[in-house]
Amino acid sequence: MPDEMDRATALTEAQTAVAIEAARPRGHGSATCDDCGQPIPAARRKAMPTARHCTPCRESMEKARGR
Repeated sequence: MPDEMDRATALTEAQTAVAIEAARPRGHGSATCDDCGQPIPAARRKAMPTARHCTPCRESMEKARGR
């Protein structure tokens, strides 16, 4: 019988799989930033497969949140 940890782990794994699938490159192999529409560099996509924003947009978001 699954316990809370098993259910939490399964939920986390499912959410991660959804995020990775959503972040897969679209079109001709170039993912674009959800905010500015500019291509997300391959190095960033490789380092963070779930990235949905380019580095400048992500940095702006973090600054706005006070991180």
